[in-house]
Amino acid sequence: MPTMLLLLLCLTGHLFAKEPPDVDCLVVNRNHVKCSWDKEGTPEVNYTFYGWFHNDNVSECPTYLLENNINTGCKQPYHIGQRFESFYSRLQHGQQNKPMKHFLKNKVKLNPPTNVTAQNRSDSNLWVNWSQTKCVQSEVRYRINNRTWASFQVSTDVMEYCINLPSRKSLYEVQVRSRVSSLCGESEFWSDWSEPVLWGSNNSTANQMDMSMSVWNPVLYAVGAFILILLVMMLLHHERIRIIFIPVVPKPSPKLHNIEDWFQFPKGLKESFNYNERPCIVREYCHVSQVDSEASSIPESEWDLSNSGSSSTTTVLSEEGMVSV
Repeated sequence: MPTMLLLLLCLTGHLFAKEPPDVDCLVVNRNHVKCSWDKEGTPEVNYTFYGWFHNDNVSECPTYLLENNINTGCKQPYHIGQRFESFYSRLQHGQQNKPMKHFLKNKVKLNPPTNVTAQNRSDSNLWVNWSQTKCVQSEVRYRINNRTWASFQVSTDVMEYCINLPSRKSLYEVQVRSRVSSLCGESEFWSDWSEPVLWGSNNSTANQMDMSMSVWNPVLYAVGAFILILLVMMLLHHERIRIIFIPVVPKPSPKLHNIEDWFQFPKGLKESFNYNERPCIVREYCHVSQVDSEASSIPESEWDLSNSGSSSTTTVLSEEGMVSV
């Protein structure tokens, strides 16, 4: 009877024993393989971990990751290029063990980029630069004054990004992350975001003024519309005000023959246009004979005496010597 009870207890314990959890493995920054088995929580027992690449010897984990003195993971050595090979693991506790096969080609997580800087260059653009290993693809994200993030991916091995014409009155927050490029076996995992880099200024007073202005804008629009409607009504119903703002332009009458009658000149200015000028007599030059020139050289006193005595000579001279035009 005691033997039967002992056998029953052993069978019951074996049936209700908890199966080892699944193991997840990831290549970290192409330095080591990190395997963990705490996805469903911290295990109740300490498991022993064995891991090896294809054609390598089976070896126990050299460095365990602990949580409350319980093994929750392992750091396994890694060499460049081994991620393209199969990786094997076995989690064991007593008589229970769980072997697994892993493909790590697309399971690489890089460290965040370092030396992230943001500088405003001579072209008035904001240039973001960072440092990263080779054969990686990066992604930049930034936001202005703590608003929504805007993300942009850059080409492989490009470690700079340009933000066009930034405003110095705004605060720019920039972060960068990266992953293995498709040229080297693209990874499914992005690195964590880098530490944020700030550029510009965040003037809280200006932001509060902008917010207050945005609140008052509808009120100002409504007041402006009301004043405009009131002004239009005044122009329509009050002739004096309408004449002040919109002067009446006189229309020319078809009966007017003088342009001066159409323009409303002052009396003094209008009289200044009424002036008369003596006509200038223009005479043609005509050849005078020597006899006539001698006659013309007679003194004026003698000419007057001869003129009273002989009217015929005067008539001849006037007709031959001078012609009026």
